[in-house]
Amino acid sequence: MKKIISLFIAFALLVSCQKDNNGNQGNGKIAIKGTIPGKSQKKSAEISSLTDAKKVLVFSKYYYSLTDIVNGSFTVIGQIGTGVALIFLDVNNKYIGNLSAQGLNMLPLGSLSNGENTTIDLSTLTLVGKSVIPSHDPFGKEIQISETEINSLKAIGGFYESIAKNIDTDNDGIPDVLSNKQLVIFTIYGIYCGHWGYNNTLPVLTDISHFFVNYSLEIDGGKDLTFSNGNIALSGPVIDPYTDITTWGYKLNPGGDLGFLSSFCRQGIPPVGFPWGTAFLPFKDGTYTLKLDGNRSFTLDYSNVDVKANLVFVVPTLHTNSEGRLTSISLEYKLQNGTVINPENILTNIMVQLSDNQANQFYVNDKKKLTISTGFASITPDTPVDISTLANIGIWYDDLLGNQYAIIWQ
Repeated sequence: MKKIISLFIAFALLVSCQKDNNGNQGNGKIAIKGTIPGKSQKKSAEISSLTDAKKVLVFSKYYYSLTDIVNGSFTVIGQIGTGVALIFLDVNNKYIGNLSAQGLNMLPLGSLSNGENTTIDLSTLTLVGKSVIPSHDPFGKEIQISETEINSLKAIGGFYESIAKNIDTDNDGIPDVLSNKQLVIFTIYGIYCGHWGYNNTLPVLTDISHFFVNYSLEIDGGKDLTFSNGNIALSGPVIDPYTDITTWGYKLNPGGDLGFLSSFCRQGIPPVGFPWGTAFLPFKDGTYTLKLDGNRSFTLDYSNVDVKANLVFVVPTLHTNSEGRLTSISLEYKLQNGTVINPENILTNIMVQLSDNQANQFYVNDKKKLTISTGFASITPDTPVDISTLANIGIWYDDLLGNQYAIIWQ
């Protein structure tokens, strides 16, 4: 088991390569509309008003789009099965504020009232501080979501306030997406959870004292960003910087609209009882600097989601035939307190890996990931799978921000 989590985190680079950053994951597109009030709320020449807004930047890990506001109105496109932020810019692409509803700086486009036929009309928008508040709240209406799920998302909703600062990482005054040089930073979590269920035997969750987590950062660059000879480095944060950040891996030109993928970690000493041979330490909030080829610098604001407070346990139970071969895996989705949740409002996709004690994978549904279009209830292999050498189950999922979780079951 000592090398298992290292292999899983390294594999994250390959998993990410299979994503299309235009959001085309087989999920539909929906319209999101809004109206800017005609009367200025400006209090001084130095303070931007929402009436100064000329563009809406729609942001997700999977895609960006920039849309003009025409005659005080806009219509933008969101992808079902993702979380999106709406960021409002003035004529000079200066940040004014971001959409916020019920304390969330994002719209979770998971469970929608009319599926691909859903239209979200936010109606009239008002600027309060840096929050753009809609007069029509879509939660509980067009977006089918419970109060428990909203509360779970509130912490990660703060992430979007942070990434709003990352629209111009090279500090040239122009949103990076317009030159295909956007950068996205997020977290990969490796989490040990316990033992899987088997037919009529229930799964066993580990107690909180053995709730071990490995952390790493992944930074993805737009297709016109690249570097040579592995010359990429991350430093920071500006306040109280680390001295132990190392480059864990990278891949150039992985496909889609990506120029590169890269991951970084802080290696610590595994404590007694730690189930893996590595201990990757967390990164604190703050502003980090990414350098490419030693002479190009980019500033990235990073917000660390509290994994223990907002983690979704994806709990597997294996089902076998009379020969003991795997015929299906049923999945349950719970918060740490045991509350069952609807995964459509938290997750974007599910991938399951079955491995032996040498980390050799003998089953993975990488080409048939569970998504909102397939449903998240169960996985059925094309043919029954021999699981006599099964030692580990790794369940990968992306949350609505693009953070990746590797839920490890032994």
